[in-house]
Amino acid sequence: MNKWANAVPSRAEQKEHKRKAIIREAARVFNRRGSYGTTLEDVAERLGVTKTALYRYVDNKNDLLCACHEEAMEIANEHLEFGERTGKTGLEKIQIAMTGYLRAMISDLGVPVLLLEENALEKHSALHVIELRDKFEARLRALVKMGIDDGSILETDPKLAVFMLLGAVHWVTKWYSPTGDWSSEDASAALIELATRGLAAKPARALAHTVSTRSAPSRSTARK
Repeated sequence: MNKWANAVPSRAEQKEHKRKAIIREAARVFNRRGSYGTTLEDVAERLGVTKTALYRYVDNKNDLLCACHEEAMEIANEHLEFGERTGKTGLEKIQIAMTGYLRAMISDLGVPVLLLEENALEKHSALHVIELRDKFEARLRALVKMGIDDGSILETDPKLAVFMLLGAVHWVTKWYSPTGDWSSEDASAALIELATRGLAAKPARALAHTVSTRSAPSRSTARK
């Protein structure tokens, strides 16, 4: 019989939960200071623990950076699977997947900036991350092809379309501020609609998603 009827997390589950917390907090620190400008001491200070305590969960800075990339890809694939399952057309599947992915990124991790800095990783880790990213992009390209076939997306190069879309998504954390006028829900829905509007074979006459008409956070204050 399992103790406590599995109501109490096991030691392994508790350790994994703590590791996830470290990864997510580290992602925020890396996002603010950059991969090269952040040390394990910075992450430990942010978490309120010692550097020695961090070594129970990660081997070194490269291990932590790689874990942040893996976490981002895990989230990306979760939302991609949801979009594939619930969308009716190729375009709708992309919109659902990317809206959820972007919302999670800017509200939880701020990882997209890290995804542009794979050169900060050691070679073997960089190759691993690139492989994960390539698989994700291949699935997105398949959805673009689906959209072309079902008539929801204009005839275009799927690879170029995905590069355009991910470029728009991954740049958001350079200017987005959670304390600004736009919620993560508003910003992600509006931006993905704008980004995919150029792909749509029959774009709506008016935007379905709008954000506050108040001033957006300036670039000078967005990263505070």
